[in-house]
Order: sequence, then structure tokens, then C-alpha cells
Amino acid sequence: MKWAGNKAAERTNSLFSPRGVAYYIKQVDVGWAAVIVILVAGLSIPILTILLKLFEGPGESWGHIVEFLLADYVINSCILALCSGGLALAFGIGPAWIVSRYEFPFRRALEWLLIIPLAIPNYLTAYAYAGLFDYGGLIQQIIASGDVTSSAGRIDIMNIWGLSFVLASSLYPYVYVTTRSFFLNQSSTQLSTALLLGAGEARVFWKVALPMARPAIAAGLFLVLMEVLNDYGAAYYFGVPTFTTAIFRSWFGLGEPDTSIYLSALLCLFVLLLIFAERFQRRKKGYDTRRSDTSMPRKTVLPLAQGGLVLLCLAPITAGFLLPFGQMSYWGSITWSKVLDSSYFSIVGYSVFLATITALLCVCISYLLIYGSTWSRSQGVKNISKVAILGYAVPGVVIAVGIIIPGLMFDKWLIGFMQEYAGVGIGFVINGTLVGLILAYCVRFMAVSYNPIEANSKKVGESVSHASQVLGASKWRRTFFINIPLLQKGLWSGALLVFVDVMKELPITLLLKPYGVMTLSAKAYEFASDERIAESAIPSLMIIAAGLLPIIFLNKLIRS
Repeated sequence: MKWAGNKAAERTNSLFSPRGVAYYIKQVDVGWAAVIVILVAGLSIPILTILLKLFEGPGESWGHIVEFLLADYVINSCILALCSGGLALAFGIGPAWIVSRYEFPFRRALEWLLIIPLAIPNYLTAYAYAGLFDYGGLIQQIIASGDVTSSAGRIDIMNIWGLSFVLASSLYPYVYVTTRSFFLNQSSTQLSTALLLGAGEARVFWKVALPMARPAIAAGLFLVLMEVLNDYGAAYYFGVPTFTTAIFRSWFGLGEPDTSIYLSALLCLFVLLLIFAERFQRRKKGYDTRRSDTSMPRKTVLPLAQGGLVLLCLAPITAGFLLPFGQMSYWGSITWSKVLDSSYFSIVGYSVFLATITALLCVCISYLLIYGSTWSRSQGVKNISKVAILGYAVPGVVIAVGIIIPGLMFDKWLIGFMQEYAGVGIGFVINGTLVGLILAYCVRFMAVSYNPIEANSKKVGESVSHASQVLGASKWRRTFFINIPLLQKGLWSGALLVFVDVMKELPITLLLKPYGVMTLSAKAYEFASDERIAESAIPSLMIIAAGLLPIIFLNKLIRS
């Protein structure tokens, strides 16, 4: 033991000797480490900008906002988060348990139909519900068909409670997907034991299945709350002042970027509190990974109960997809001849181009972050690479503000440099250009592509790649001939998810899109803000179609 201790001490001393440090540096691939650090630094610029600008002080109206408006922003944001989150839990957990536990007609179709509301952005669902509950809308006509006066029978949905319902109807699939995945893969031991001990179905659900699924439910709820805090179009149209609408108003209405930055920082603080709360509630909790030899068989129920289960699953589908899609289709049928013209070719072209380029960049950067950090042979670099995906936890409007300020500084410096040393006059490179817009998209949605690629890479493993390395294959040869073919599902999933998210994104697009460039989301918002709600149907239906096709393709890809 004495000899072993001496040898360990010698190795430790040799590590901190000049020769040992040189040997360690030689083992770390400095080139790939530098690439990862540069990528992470570039993707972290918006958040760092917000933090640094806080030291410069707020704008002139900050005192007025703190005294008269800030409390409303905080209260409204909290109410939206609580109500939307609670309704999303109700809409998502019940159907997840039903399709996982019971066998009934149309179950397989309902399994993926329950995900469909994700294809419709929040603001489009809000526009549709405003029309459904407006005078002459479908809901109002149904109410008026009874013996109820129009003043007493009309339901006003244009308030914070109606907005909470709209957001929950649109976002509940996040809870449904994570919870259903847990129910399908959980150990059947506890459920079987509870049933053998005489517990009924309701007691098994409330006392056994639901407590075990808490980590999955919390993960889905966290995504819902993040989307609620990121929403701008729906909150603005419903007239509910939130942090996001306040940031837009401070920047465009008051012309005070510094005030917008302070509001952005408070919103980031709100997000951090959510992250810490989610981590704290599951600090000692995890998934039960024990698997029994046989999975829990689905229970067949009586025909009357089967009809009830189908109706329970159809309720959130109707609220989140069928009603909004039906309203948009009706509006589209009566306005397409007035709205649809040749300009839509360029609008669709810009939308598809931006979504495609962003998807390709996110997939490529995600691949470099995952494998480049491995090639660097440094655990520290691997940890740093995770920072690049934090942008998804930051609302889009904050990222846009964090791009505008450093982008403007860089553009001014580059224009002066080119004028002085090259005698060439150039325009802005980042601000007001597609470069800045795509950069913001990449920061916002990097995690969307990173997570499925990383999960697939862990599933595939590194044995094949290591074997090819021993045989002399270079990194790039392994990339194109081994890794990419093995990671097809992860790459396609990441690219399609980013494509859908970019097509739907509104706050970043409104703040950063170049003058003269119009996307489908911005066009739909433009019509709605001009009170031409029916005309917004055509771009809205195009966005829905762009979201539906990838979801259907992903469903087939996962099943294959």
C-alpha cells in the first residue's frame, strides 16, 4: 500500500510539473475545444447582453412602470401561468392515462390526434376563438338559438380567463406527450400489486400511477409555462398586459431599449425561478426503471364506458384543434378570393427558406456540439457545450432584444472599419437582415434539435465509431459514412421540429425581420392587429399545414 501511495503521489506531482501540464494539453484537442467554446459564446450573446446592459440603468419611464404598471405585469403573468398550467394538466394527464390503460375503439387514432394542437400556434388559436365567441360566431349563434337574450347570453372570452383557456387548449400536448411516455414505459409491478390488493381503477390512478409520474408531469408542465411566458400574439390580441407585451411596448411604443432590457431581465428571473422550482420538486425523485417480464395489459371496458373514454379524449382535441381549424377554414373559404394573390408566393418562400436554413444550421451545430465536445477529449468542454441549449429556456422577445443591441454595435464598427481602411460603404450585416433573424432563431431553438440528436447518439453508442477510428477512418469520414446514417431518426426529428417552430415563431420575427420581408406568422399577425381577423385565415391555414405535415411524418418515422 505504501508503494501504491508513492506511485499515486508521483503521478499527481508529474501532472502539475511543466512536463505534466504539457502532456495534458497535448491530450486535449485544443482545436475542437476552441470550436466548441466559440459556438457556445456566439449562442450565449443575447443572454450575456441582457446581463451586461443592466449595469447601464433603466430608461426614463422605468419609475412610472414600477409605480403603476409592474404589479399588473407580474399578477397577470402569474395568473396566466397558474390557470393555463392547471388546465393543461387537466387536458393532458387524463387522456394520457386513458390511451395507455384502456382498450377502446379509435384508441390508436386518438393517440396521435391528441398531439395535433401543437401544429397550431397559440396566437392563431386565440384569433379563432375570438371569432367563435364574437357576435355572429358559432358559439354565439348556438347560445342565441336558445331563449336567451343576446346581452345575457354572450360569453366574453377576451380577457385573462379566456386567454388562459386558449393557451391551455393549445399547449396541453406537452403534458400529454411526457406523461403518456411515462405511463407506457412504467413498471407494471406496483399497478398489479395495487389491483391484487383490491384497489379500484380510480384509486390506482390517484394513489399509484399519478404520484410515480410526477417527474414526467413536471417536465411537461415546465414546457407549458415557458410557452405561456413567451406568448405575445395571443396576449396582445386579447388585451392582457404581460411581461412580453410590455417589452414590445417599451421598445416600439416608448422608444426605450433600456427599459425593455430591464423588463427582459425580470422575465429571465421569472424563468430561472421556474427552472429552480422544477429542479427542486424532483431533487430526490426519479423514474422507476424496473421493468417486469410482461407489460400491463390494457383493460377492456363496457361499450357505454368506451363511448365515455372516446368523448373524454375528443374534448381536448376539439378545443385545441377542431374548433380553431374549423373557424379558420370557414374564414378562408369566404376570404381567399380577396386575400390570396401572387404576393403569397414570396411570403411562403421566405417562411420556408428561413425555416429550412435554420433547421439545417441547428442540426449541424448540434452535431458539432455533441461530437466536437467528445473529440476535444475534455470533460470541461463537454459541460460548456450544454450552455448552448439554454436559449430555449429564454423567451423569444428577450433573445431578440439581446441580438439587436450587440448587432447594432458590430454593424457600426464594421461600417466604420470598411469605410476607413477599404474605402467601401456597406450597410448593416446583422441588424435588420436575415442574418440576425436566423441567428436569433438558432439561439432560441438549438435545444429542439440538440435533444433528439443527443438522445439518438446515446442509443446508438460509440462502439462502431471507435472501431472505425481504430481502422484509421478520419473524423469527417466517420461523420458522413457512420454517424449520420446511424443518427437518421434523430437528425430528421431535430430538423423537422425546428422547421415547425420557426414557421410558428412570432415575437422574434416581428422584432428582427428585415424591412420588405414578410413571413406567414407576421402576415397573420398583421391582419389580426388591423382587425381583419377573417383575412388572417389564409396565412394561418398555411402555417397549420406546415406544422401538420412534419408531425405526420415524425409519427411514421417513430413507428418505423
